Amino acid sequence: MNYTSLKKDDLKYHLFSLMDQVAQHLQIEPDVDKFIDNTDIFEEWEKVLPEPEYPIFVMAVLNNTRRDSIVNSILDAILDDVEYSEKPSKNASKTRLPRSHVGEHPFS
Repeated sequence: MNYTSLKKDDLKYHLFSLMDQVAQHLQIEPDVDKFIDNTDIFEEWEKVLPEPEYPIFVMAVLNNTRRDSIVNSILDAILDDVEYSEKPSKNASKTRLPRSHVGEHPFS
C-alpha cells in the first residue's frame, strides 16, 4: 500500500486498522518481543515515516494509543515528509537539516 498517496482521514483509518490487528494478535499472544521479532507488519510504515517518528509510531501501535495528539503527530510526520519531498528545492545542493523534536512529541 502506498500510504503517502492517501488523504489524512484514509491514513488514519489504516493506522487504526493496524492498531486493531496488532491488539487482536497481542490478546492471543501477549509476548511483544516475540511479536516484533516475527512480524513484518511495520515495514510499509517504516518506509514512509521519518526516522525520528518511527519509534513513536511503533509504541503507539503496540499500546493501541489513539490519543489525538499522538495520532496526529504520526500522520502529520508522513504527510509533512511527502509535502517536503514533493516541493522543488530552490537550492538542490542544500541538505535537509535534522529538526529538533524537543517538546514536539507527546513522548518527549
